[in-house]
Amino acid sequence: MGKSVYSIVLDDAVVRAVDHYAGSCGISRSAAINRILAQHVQMDTGEQAVRQIFDALQQMAQGTALQMLSASEAQMQLRSPLRYKYNPTVRYQFELSPQHPTDMGLFRVGLRTQNAALLDCLEQFYRLWCLFEQHYCVNGEQICAQIENGRFVRVLRQIPQPLSTQQQGQLLAGYAALFDRCLKAFFEDPTQQGAADAEQIYRSGGSAQIKQL
Repeated sequence: MGKSVYSIVLDDAVVRAVDHYAGSCGISRSAAINRILAQHVQMDTGEQAVRQIFDALQQMAQGTALQMLSASEAQMQLRSPLRYKYNPTVRYQFELSPQHPTDMGLFRVGLRTQNAALLDCLEQFYRLWCLFEQHYCVNGEQICAQIENGRFVRVLRQIPQPLSTQQQGQLLAGYAALFDRCLKAFFEDPTQQGAADAEQIYRSGGSAQIKQL
């Protein structure tokens, strides 16, 4: 859905009301006008679809260890405590791009720490997760991911079959929850049994749709 610049004349009072609405939603004036008009003519925009996906994601995450941290027009951030020294918190972030023809968006993972041992363990798990995904991926395509400075970024592909926004939210929640469960299993014993336990969880907990992301 393309966007263009239009010149329109509005009453000052209407603009003030729109600005108040935009501020309460944390969006720009243009985005607010676009949303209001789309709702009035009963048309779904890409932004509305993302919001519906995030609503479903948040509902599904309530039954897991994931906690809602923040959300905006195109991003949602979740957190989960990690059993390790100083009780660090892992942050998961989804950035969706509904207009993209092949990619659903990005999945980011990271935590704030300068602990070299913790960062090393994290990167070990990230590499392990990439191996799981590449080996068990349903459609056999190459996984696109980046690991750097204790952070993990994964490109989420559009899945072949069309899903409702509710189903997409459930899918993303399932992906983050599976990642979180595998990560915590790995950290229980990162030098020996953790990798095997994480792989078992991935194999048993990853649905066919999750493995197509």
